[in-house]
Amino acid sequence: MAGRARIFFTGAQITDIMDDDVFNSIVNLEDEFEDIGYIEGLEAGKIAGRIEGREMGCDNGLDIGRDLGFYHGWVQQWVRAAAARPGLVSDRVLKKLTALQGAIDEVPMANGEGADFGDRLKAIQLKFKTASAMLGINAAAELPSSSLSY
Repeated sequence: MAGRARIFFTGAQITDIMDDDVFNSIVNLEDEFEDIGYIEGLEAGKIAGRIEGREMGCDNGLDIGRDLGFYHGWVQQWVRAAAARPGLVSDRVLKKLTALQGAIDEVPMANGEGADFGDRLKAIQLKFKTASAMLGINAAAELPSSSLSY
C-alpha cells in the first residue's frame, strides 16, 4: 500500500456527507415521484370523470326524458278525454291525474343542486300506476319497453 494515502472520516464528516443534497434527493426520490404521480393522477381523474359523467348524463337523460314524455302524453290524453266526455272518469281519478301532471311539471329541466331525479321519478311512476289502476288499465302494458326501473 505504498504510495496510497488512506482517508479516514470522522462521524461528523460522514454526517455532513449524508446531509449533502445529492444524497437527500436520492433518498427522497420515491416520495417525490409519488407526489408527482398523485397530482398527475388527480388531474387525469378530473378529466376522465367529466367525460364519463357527460356520457352517463346523456344516456340517462335520454331515458328519463323519454319516460317523462310518455307520462306527460298519457296524462294529457286522459285529461282531454275527460274534458270532452264528462262522466268518463270520476272526480277522484281526475284529481289523481292532475296530481300526476303536477309532479311531472315539477321535474327540473336541468341537473342542478338538489335536483333529486330518482325520488321524483319514483313518485311519478307510483302516481301513474295508481291512476292506471283507478282507470282499470294494466300499467305494465302501457309503459314503454325502454322504461327505467327507478
